[in-house]
Amino acid sequence: MRFNVFRHRLLPVAAALVAVGALVTSCSSSAPTATDPLPGFRDGTIDNDGVQVHYVVGGHGPGIVLLHGWPETWRAWSKLAPDLAKDHTVVAIDLRGMGDSGFAKSDDGYQALSVATDVHAVAQHLNLGRFDLFAHDWGGEIALAYADEYRSDLGHLAIMEAAPSSDYAKVALSKPDVLWFDWLALGPKDQLAEQLIEGKESAFYGQFYRAAKNGAIDRAESDAYIAAFSRPGRTHAGLEYYRQKPAGDKAIDALIEKDGKLTIPVLGLGGQDGIGSAVGTMMTRVATTVTTDVVPDADHWVLDENPGYVLTSLRKLLAQ
Repeated sequence: MRFNVFRHRLLPVAAALVAVGALVTSCSSSAPTATDPLPGFRDGTIDNDGVQVHYVVGGHGPGIVLLHGWPETWRAWSKLAPDLAKDHTVVAIDLRGMGDSGFAKSDDGYQALSVATDVHAVAQHLNLGRFDLFAHDWGGEIALAYADEYRSDLGHLAIMEAAPSSDYAKVALSKPDVLWFDWLALGPKDQLAEQLIEGKESAFYGQFYRAAKNGAIDRAESDAYIAAFSRPGRTHAGLEYYRQKPAGDKAIDALIEKDGKLTIPVLGLGGQDGIGSAVGTMMTRVATTVTTDVVPDADHWVLDENPGYVLTSLRKLLAQ
């Protein structure tokens, strides 16, 4: 399994989490939630083979589906969805195990191709027909799986701050100081990571949001995320995405090998201080028509740090 070489560093991380947790309490139940839809959007929930999938939808016109990353909810798209909804039907989905979506029936249900069936079920339920798929972070893994499995469904694909399938392992191995949560998740299988985080969600998740450039993720947004991930079972679900990734990557790569590269227009978008142009470079392994763009004055949280630039880049993709 990936990153075994870093497991000996779990004890210092554990000690740090415990120490920080003693100083920072978990957010209260009165904290904002991520369930209220944006103006002009409405909530919906469907059942996909026993998994409850929550989404919000607004606007009119051709369909666009938006997928968030970890640790986020559909709210990650709040700064872009209203503009896209001016001329599109926009659907933002909570990935299973996150936000207000239900849990997978077993841990292997967090593999990308399994999660992609939730996206397909929502698209079918809303009669989107052929639509465009935009995704950030972990959503990018799900989006690539969807594009490989349901090729005729998509017109355009945008992946932001995410390496395609097995390429991610190379990125993570090169940045153990930044992507430390990978080897934390992949540590001992007795859910040690969950035990360390429980009751200390504000400290653990809060450090991700505080890393956004120029305070782009404000207190209200971070409190809503922390509240969402403090709910029972949410930490385990999020970490299982990482634990199930090696098997999920193999399945995605097998589809690409069998069916060939994607032929639809693909945008690989990275933050200037994040993955940058490497997103587009890596996407050429899995797609034939790739546009590479870099978001200035942004790190990983490009949807918050420079939403205007991201929106312009997405609209250029739609024009192809």
